[in-house]
Amino acid sequence: MYGIPRYSFAIVAVICLAAFAGEHAALSTASAATPASYDPIKGRNLYVANCSACHQVSGEGVPSVFPPLKGSAVVNKDDATKHMHVVLDGMQGARVGGVVYQSPMPPFRDTLSDADIADIIDYERSTWRNHGKPVTAAQVGAERGTPK
Repeated sequence: MYGIPRYSFAIVAVICLAAFAGEHAALSTASAATPASYDPIKGRNLYVANCSACHQVSGEGVPSVFPPLKGSAVVNKDDATKHMHVVLDGMQGARVGGVVYQSPMPPFRDTLSDADIADIIDYERSTWRNHGKPVTAAQVGAERGTPK
């Protein structure tokens, strides 16, 4: 009678630890192409704190409300200029896959540092099977100085 719940708890605990370890290993072994300053754990934490409420932890967004980042053309494009400006300046009315997303995305220009924005962008460009080229804080800083 007592063995089954205790055994079930142990199984759930092991599964959770294995999932965390797998995610941690995946984050720790980020693409060799990412900048040396990129911290995948910091990038994930910043993404979760600032982006996941809308784009979801899975990067799949909310259908017809918030666009997906998983598989996004902007996120996967070699030239990350538009990606940087979306995070810096926010956006509303984006068309993704024929769907117009009217929910506004806030700008992070005044609330996050160049390094934080670069970490978020690099996390988005290297997660969920995305393959965009990474950016550096210096690149974000250069784009911060250019008009929309």
